[in-house]
Amino acid sequence: MNSNRIKSTRILKIVLFILGVFLLVLLISQVGLREIIEIILRAKIEFLIFGFLVYLLLILTRAFKWFLLIRITGSEVKYKEFLPFYFVNCLLGNITPLKSGEAATPIILKKYLKIPVGQGFSIVILDRFFELLVFTVIFMLAIFYIINAGIPSGLVLSIFQWVLFGLILLILILIIVIVSKRTVLKILWAFNLFKKYSLMEKFLVFIEKELQIFYDGLSWFKNKRVYKFMIPLTLICWFLDFLSFYFIVSSVLSASFFNIATAQVMAIAAALLTFIPVGIGIGELGIVYILNLFNYPTALSTTGALLARIILTGTLLTIGIIGTFLLRERKK
Repeated sequence: MNSNRIKSTRILKIVLFILGVFLLVLLISQVGLREIIEIILRAKIEFLIFGFLVYLLLILTRAFKWFLLIRITGSEVKYKEFLPFYFVNCLLGNITPLKSGEAATPIILKKYLKIPVGQGFSIVILDRFFELLVFTVIFMLAIFYIINAGIPSGLVLSIFQWVLFGLILLILILIIVIVSKRTVLKILWAFNLFKKYSLMEKFLVFIEKELQIFYDGLSWFKNKRVYKFMIPLTLICWFLDFLSFYFIVSSVLSASFFNIATAQVMAIAAALLTFIPVGIGIGELGIVYILNLFNYPTALSTTGALLARIILTGTLLTIGIIGTFLLRERKK
């Protein structure tokens, strides 16, 4: 039963990825590959380099957030020793819808750093909570920016009000998970009916044990007042994210920082809405659509979005592979 479910999930991911690639090919065909290549050849190289360097700084800063949380747990790991773990986390998180691949990170942390799975999940949950919280505020500001710009926004609002609803729902779920231990345990106890199966009983015992560690970790983080560094660091991370994207798109398109950042926010929201891995295709369509509303040429917007996809996603894949290699060497 479980194997069939896993197989169905994999098939769904493949179908969604193929759909995203189809949308990307469709977008390229509308502009013309030759024109896109000609625009890329005229791109400002220094802007592309700036965008790449800022993106590396973003990855290192997000890794530093996780590193601070891990040090609070009592681990003596050094920052440079932790980086390969976060590099692998970047790869797992960004090739899966809603960064669901990060669910494997606590297992990796337990295997190499001896951090209990429950503590690992408390780190992931806290990071996701602050990321979603800050992004939701940014998303609302982006909608207000579109409205104040006086551009036709009826379609944008009708589509993305559901994204806003989804983001708020996710935040509420995370708050319940973080705050209400009793509610989560009641949900777990509902599965006690399956304890008659020996394998299921072992699994439930393991989950109950790790849940206790998870909530012990959360109370630990609460006592340390992690919000004092998580909120400012998360804000810095999102700014670096927008800045790197701005530099890359600006290599071919002259536009204001806020217009490009607004397009990026809406593209991220569209990727969340469709569950397409890496947001491929739908992200580029969202960027081009919003920039078109600001009256920027489609060819330049498309080329900027493609350059951002190639450089940023390429960087994530590269550091993910490097992290995987370093972990294998460490295991040896």
